[in-house]
Amino acid sequence: MATLYHNVRDVLRGEGAGHFSLGHYLREHLWRRPGLALWLLLLTYVTARVVWGQLADAPLTTLVVLAVWGVSVVATAAAELTRRHSPTTLWLSQNLYNSLGNALLTLLLLLVLLGLGRGFFGWAVARASFTTDSLAAQAQLAAHEEPGANWGAVIDNFRNLMVFRFPRQGDGRLWVLLAWLAVLLAVSPFVYRRAVFRRSPLRRGLTLLWLLTPLLSLLLLVGVGEEGSLLPRLNPDIAWGGLLLTVIIAVFGILASFPLGLVLALGRRSRVHGVPGRLVWGATLLLLVYLLATQSLPGLREATTTGGRLLALWPVLLVPAAVLITRTFRGNLVALLSTVYIEVVRGVPLITILFMSIIIFPIFLPPGVEFRGTWRVLAAVALFSAAYLAENVRGGLQSIPRGQYEAADALGLGTFAKYRLIILPQALRAVIPAIVGQFIALFKDTTLVAIVALIELLGVANLISAQPDWLGVRREPYVFIAFIYFSVNLLMATYSRRLERRLGVGER
Repeated sequence: MATLYHNVRDVLRGEGAGHFSLGHYLREHLWRRPGLALWLLLLTYVTARVVWGQLADAPLTTLVVLAVWGVSVVATAAAELTRRHSPTTLWLSQNLYNSLGNALLTLLLLLVLLGLGRGFFGWAVARASFTTDSLAAQAQLAAHEEPGANWGAVIDNFRNLMVFRFPRQGDGRLWVLLAWLAVLLAVSPFVYRRAVFRRSPLRRGLTLLWLLTPLLSLLLLVGVGEEGSLLPRLNPDIAWGGLLLTVIIAVFGILASFPLGLVLALGRRSRVHGVPGRLVWGATLLLLVYLLATQSLPGLREATTTGGRLLALWPVLLVPAAVLITRTFRGNLVALLSTVYIEVVRGVPLITILFMSIIIFPIFLPPGVEFRGTWRVLAAVALFSAAYLAENVRGGLQSIPRGQYEAADALGLGTFAKYRLIILPQALRAVIPAIVGQFIALFKDTTLVAIVALIELLGVANLISAQPDWLGVRREPYVFIAFIYFSVNLLMATYSRRLERRLGVGER
């Protein structure tokens, strides 16, 4: 201890290692920077006010925090001055205490988070009610000057939040599906991460089971038989709801949009031989003459306004369309259709696609043909997500050096083998963060289906406050579903980071 004291004293005097001088440091970093000095003064004042307020509310906890912060600051400063860092002080000096302002900000944020956590604990636990009897819950909450949470509303509606109106006699289906997924998830890391199973029948069999999982899920969740059979058929528009519907929409959107997004990305970057220009212009002129004669001329005769006359001339738009095909895309209809689809879908919000699937799509169906609203919403979500995924994949394809394509061609690989073995693995690895970020956004966007009469997790939470026993109880269901969304998104983000580290994404 005496040695440490003498080292610090010598350093402060400018006599020790590093020739540090406190006066020189203050002149260089404070007195010659009035803006920084003013910022530190303001930060010190705010921190002091927060410390004083926390001492009044929780003196013991605040004193412990101040003591730990002070000791860590002194230890880090001493280690920095003497150039004798431990792993802890080195991390603190690089991340939290690398300047006076950051040291104060660390204390300020720590106290603010401590105050928020104490307040949330008091509301959610200390002064909360957990009984499902609404009258008893009101009596318990009335005993507190500041009532806490009424968790009875969430506990009483837990099944509604999870599956909503799914038949109770069908709960066995859900347990079978959950057990199936649990077994596959438990076995998959052991099989897929070991090189010894790379070409084994066990790995091929496990892959086959994963491919059969969507079909098994559909059979269990929808059913195949009549009423009274082992798997009676259910109406998804009625039976699916709550977290179950949220997960179904998110998982289907992810699984269905991935292959479609790959096709769109490859189609937009395709360099196939296009339709000859003379053929495009010939077909355009013939179609233009036909439409002008059959559509525009009768429309002009019947139009009574300028807007009507302009609308009657819509076939003229075929000319700029032909120019677009021949000049911009050089007759490549695959790239044209892929580009148009991606840009049109990305140019409208998801809620518009959902309304079109519910209201406009049935207009184009033949008489007597009908699709349930749930199927239409699932298709809309998948088609919408595919457009964004295609752009993410296209960005990954553009990051691949030209030499990779030339090397694949030099090996004699065909187009399919070249993209499957060489190009796509590298492209997808480069855009893992973007793809996972899109999947997280898709999981949260499932709340929009409540607008088209499907009751997912947020929709059930909204219905709880309308129940006679739980009128006005809103915060508790929202906090509960926020925890669910955060947990699922955190799980996806954590897996994404682990996958990035395992594949070396971002390493040079």
